[in-house]
Amino acid sequence: MNAFFALVRNDLRLFFADQRAVIATICVPIGIASFFGIVFGSGGGKSASKIPVLIADGDSSSVSQKIIAGAKADSAFTITEGTEASVRDAVHKGQTSVALVIPKDFGTESAQALLSPTAPRPKLTFLYDPAKSSDLQMTQGVLIQQVMQVVSQEAFPSSGMAGGFNNPCELVKEAVTARTGPNDDASGGKAGVSHVFVGMAVQGLLFFAVDFGIGMVRDRRMGLWKRLRAAPLPRRTLLGSRLCSSAMIGFLELAAVFGFGALVFGIRVYGSVVGFLLIGVSASLMVASFGMLIAALGKTEAQCRAASVPLVLAMSFLGGAWLPSFMMPAWVQGIAKALPSRWAIDGFDAVTWRGLDLASALTPVGVLLAFAAVFSGFAVARFRWEAD
Repeated sequence: MNAFFALVRNDLRLFFADQRAVIATICVPIGIASFFGIVFGSGGGKSASKIPVLIADGDSSSVSQKIIAGAKADSAFTITEGTEASVRDAVHKGQTSVALVIPKDFGTESAQALLSPTAPRPKLTFLYDPAKSSDLQMTQGVLIQQVMQVVSQEAFPSSGMAGGFNNPCELVKEAVTARTGPNDDASGGKAGVSHVFVGMAVQGLLFFAVDFGIGMVRDRRMGLWKRLRAAPLPRRTLLGSRLCSSAMIGFLELAAVFGFGALVFGIRVYGSVVGFLLIGVSASLMVASFGMLIAALGKTEAQCRAASVPLVLAMSFLGGAWLPSFMMPAWVQGIAKALPSRWAIDGFDAVTWRGLDLASALTPVGVLLAFAAVFSGFAVARFRWEAD
């Protein structure tokens, strides 16, 4: 029994000897809980972002203009007008979540359809981003209410009647994706599944970076880096080789995740294959340099794990790996743009289910490579070859 208590005391002594790890172990859960409380609590709700909606008015009648004016007056939306081609392209690229296309002669035909069940009903087309399909529900409800009110007033100007006898128009919902097919559902087909695989692949890379960094700290504690430093090899060769091998392993992990998704769930790269490969390489370099930065800043494995795991969870959450970023408050979305995870996820989304070209991949690639350069630069400058 004395031996038992001696072992317990020894474990407790080792744990409390690393004061930084103790502080991180206690403070990290408090910080995470506080963070989510701010995001989803009353403080985050005050800065909820408006839904960006594009409207292509092919009618240019008094009816269509009144509908647009009513939508602009609603505090839930930010309305921008454009051509049908421009709004479709914006939804396709993920620049906006919903667009409304008002066809030619909508004002005249909708008024006739309201009064006569045999009259042809014009089509109101809602284009939407399947990754943000919840925006469609709210936008559609409000805009249809505007349509009914304006068309009814147009048909019954003297009485101001706010209703009608028949549905004045036909609603068409179109998920703007790279491709549709027999296996695609009403919410954009495989877009949701593809986005899930993208998010989890990026999160997996970040956790690989944590393991990589902890492994380097363990090697330093065991004296491996000190022995390697004694070899007639320059500093950049030793660290560069570890960075390169880790990036290659990260790329293989990405290939395995997407390969499984392609075989089992039918995920495809509908956009630029070259862009997909470039994003994969740049993301792998970024996480490898991030892992090296963890090793450079952490003194012990416990410190690295306690600090980096919550950071990875936060980067995954804010980057959109868990849930779409548009569901977060506006200030959170702004912060997310400063994270490499957000750029990696957006880049993979662009070239997979969105089906965009190589040009759309170049910006995420550039940003990810910039993060890799910054992370590796700090890591090389702060790297310690021997344990304290």
